[in-house]
Amino acid sequence: MCRFIAFHTKGEIKKKYLDGLLKASYNDVFSKYRSHSDGWGYVIFVKLSQKWRVWYYRSEEPIYQDENGLQFLESIRGDEIVGIVHARRSSKKFLVGLTHCHPYFLRAGPYDLYFAHNGSVMRKAFRDPYRPYTDSYVILEEIKTLIESDNQVPLEAYFSTIQRLKDYATSLNSSLIYFDKNNGPTLLVAYYYNVSRVTSSVSEEYYKLYINEENYIIPSTVKYYLNERESKELELGNIVEL
Repeated sequence: MCRFIAFHTKGEIKKKYLDGLLKASYNDVFSKYRSHSDGWGYVIFVKLSQKWRVWYYRSEEPIYQDENGLQFLESIRGDEIVGIVHARRSSKKFLVGLTHCHPYFLRAGPYDLYFAHNGSVMRKAFRDPYRPYTDSYVILEEIKTLIESDNQVPLEAYFSTIQRLKDYATSLNSSLIYFDKNNGPTLLVAYYYNVSRVTSSVSEEYYKLYINEENYIIPSTVKYYLNERESKELELGNIVEL
């Protein structure tokens, strides 16, 4: 299980959200596991002088120990900023390390895809359940296949994948940025968790995602540390575009 924030903003990435994610990763008050210590990463698109650039970073260090990665993230400035920051806790300790840190990247047709996920999916949901990849990476592969083989646009492919997998998942809370050279980056966030599979090891609040007036989507633990009372819960089962 993991934590992520996603945002579409201007000027800079607000430090309070990064601090909230760091605290949530070090001590998650809604989970018995507490720490999200299996690496972290981000993808940040920045528009300056009408041109886009992208910073893609992954580290197997915990976010709360990676000062260099955080300092660079805090230094980013731009006219427009679209991004995802993800901190990971793996349920399968043989699938840890730099290769398995989110966000994942794949190219699908004319699109660059970046994907981060919080949750787990039963391996039997996939065509080849024994491949040594995380369920999150295989989800992104499915999205890619629908774009390339079925000629679906990214939003349609994302929604189709969520619908197919939802009965096999604890949570499909996730974020997808797709980029094409004509339109730049588009950020999508899916909000779904399976109420029937919530267990005593975590509070149901753990799975909840919220959006605020600053156009940041944050998980419940970040909301807790920021004491954000004005944030609104996303609509369960929906995908939103920021």
